[in-house]
Amino acid sequence: MKIGQQLNIVVYACTALTLVTLLITVELFYKQNQIQNRLDSIVAVHSQIDSLRGRLWLYRQYPSAQTRQDAHQSVKALRAQLSSDQHAIPRQSVQSITQAANNVGRLLDITADQFGANQTVDEGRLMLFSRFNVLLQAMSEAAFSVRQQVMHESSRQQKMLLVVHGGILVILALLVTVFVTSLRRRLTHRLKALHATISQIKKGDLTSELILTDKDELTELADHVNEMKQVLSHTMVDKNQLSEEVARQTQQLREQQHQLKFLAEHDELTGLFNRRAFESHVDVALMRANRAHTNAALLFIDLNNFKQVNDTYGHGIGDELLKVVSLRLKQALRRSDLVGRLGGDEFIVWLDLLTDKEALNEVITRIQDEMHAPITIDNIELSLAISIGVSCFPTDGLELQQMMNQADSAMYYAKTHPGERCCLYSNLPATQIK
Repeated sequence: MKIGQQLNIVVYACTALTLVTLLITVELFYKQNQIQNRLDSIVAVHSQIDSLRGRLWLYRQYPSAQTRQDAHQSVKALRAQLSSDQHAIPRQSVQSITQAANNVGRLLDITADQFGANQTVDEGRLMLFSRFNVLLQAMSEAAFSVRQQVMHESSRQQKMLLVVHGGILVILALLVTVFVTSLRRRLTHRLKALHATISQIKKGDLTSELILTDKDELTELADHVNEMKQVLSHTMVDKNQLSEEVARQTQQLREQQHQLKFLAEHDELTGLFNRRAFESHVDVALMRANRAHTNAALLFIDLNNFKQVNDTYGHGIGDELLKVVSLRLKQALRRSDLVGRLGGDEFIVWLDLLTDKEALNEVITRIQDEMHAPITIDNIELSLAISIGVSCFPTDGLELQQMMNQADSAMYYAKTHPGERCCLYSNLPATQIK
């Protein structure tokens, strides 16, 4: 049997035990309520008998029509009480008390003539009142007997209910306890076996096999553990092989990290710095130049006829042209210089550690010579013209964004004036300087 099914049985058994307990409690409450109602009825009859006894005593002490009428009213009230409580008092007892009450009524009628004529107490009247006392005593004894009978019956019923219901509860509780204890013992045994097998696997023992007889969820788990041990036994390697594999994967991760870092900082097509990486490196170069009080320059370079090449020969030739331009730019620059691609056909260059403008002009001339040389791609000979805008540090600007805006303005001026292939921001007309 599956463990889930066994646990369901435990839940159902506990639910049944709870319901039985609830039903027994309700039944006991109902029985107790019935007995209490019967006792209350008997007490009410006792009260009426006592009330009649008091009325008769007043009638004896103060014989009059009023006291006799009060006694009659008590007799009627007693008969009414007996009539309303017939379900609570045995029929024989009701008849006995009712007959005694009727006799009291008839005796009251007899005493009416005697007390009306002569108010003196004689032996005959004493006999009548003695008869009253006998009847009252008989009614009291009958009521008391009924009360004793009800209490005895109540005690007997309670004992029987306690024995029967208690026995049922004990049997159900024992069955649930035995079943849960058996389930606990089986689960504990299987869990210990699983724990021992897992401990063996941790120690490297893959030869032993876990066997559980019962077909349940833990048996299925044991089968999976055995399968896992078989798979592990075929895939285990020694420490040297494991170390080599760890070292290989570590090296592979490092290479991937370097590659990701390179891709994050470089243009995918040309391999040059992208805008973000270029600005980050130039910020460091600017701080270094500011501390060392050295000169530097920022160049904006634009390919004038790049769109015509794309439209004429296609984007594939255009991409190859951008790669050639990137390679020639790196060849024309020094190791201390930085070059990046802003996007499309726009490139940006940082020239560091310039001694004077002569050194700047030499680098610009070298760039122009490289770019103006013929370019052959797939047997297609291309000629290239570029426009360069230059912003100098520290004469034109002290911050990167300011110098980039200045170089962009100078490059735009050179591009719109065919005779000016290279323009310094400081050489712009006064109307163009911001």
